[in-house]
Amino acid sequence: MASTNPTPTTQPQPQLAAAWDEAQLTSALAHLERLQSQLDSLRFTIPRVLQPFHAPPTPSLFRAFSDNLTASQNDIKDFRKQWQNHDTQTVFQYKRDSLKKDGNLSLKGRGGVDVEEVKKYGWVDREARMKQREGQNGVEKAVESEVLGQADINKIVAEWKGGLEKIAVESKDGDKDLTIMLIASSLRLHFQVLVTQEENGSYKLNAECLGTDVTRLAITRCIKTRPKTNDLRYLLDMIVAYKTVRGTSCFKCERMLDGHAMWTVGRRSREVVGEGKTEVVWEALHEGCLP
Repeated sequence: MASTNPTPTTQPQPQLAAAWDEAQLTSALAHLERLQSQLDSLRFTIPRVLQPFHAPPTPSLFRAFSDNLTASQNDIKDFRKQWQNHDTQTVFQYKRDSLKKDGNLSLKGRGGVDVEEVKKYGWVDREARMKQREGQNGVEKAVESEVLGQADINKIVAEWKGGLEKIAVESKDGDKDLTIMLIASSLRLHFQVLVTQEENGSYKLNAECLGTDVTRLAITRCIKTRPKTNDLRYLLDMIVAYKTVRGTSCFKCERMLDGHAMWTVGRRSREVVGEGKTEVVWEALHEGCLP
């Protein structure tokens, strides 16, 4: 007599992702490194939003607070978007699949390297070099304006430092965190420049004039509205211009003070053609006179 017991069904096994090659693993690690860089920059969100309230109430106080709040909100939205996007979730899924296949992350004794010995940083630069090699072979052309490697940052900063006089510079994190100290007229100014990596391999420059008084907050706003926002050398030259531009009158309105009794807190460059060559000249402007 045939058995009436139901035949047990076999549950389908989850489909594990195919093993990634070196290029895919490098890109995944670079992707996570960029996320880490974005997350690190968010540590300054609350201090940046609250910074204007350390200064006495002025007409520009709300504007500074609003600008800082908007910038912080955009940074948080961008990080959330990158965290939830397909590339990030693909990396996480591959990690989960790999753990299902083999939960032992230690590769010693099997001809591999222990996971603790895998370096945490440098994958963005490695990915950029890899793409550049592929571009030379006609596979994929890396765009220099979008990718800034560690060597590029070091070169730009070194060349910029070579022309400095009476300006102190403190460098951290491989020139990705710069503190610049100079005296502009009678003011002692401290600037901070942070270079952070974006999800697509491009870089983002964050700069501010440290301090909570009205003048320094205004200088920070002028820096944040600069043209060439992703040009590191342009930003560094602009900061130096606060020392080297001697004139106190505004280049546009030719007045010393604006309607709020504020001096020329902005710096912008222009090209002057003469004697067969083009020279870059920096000018002082009021915040309201900036182009």
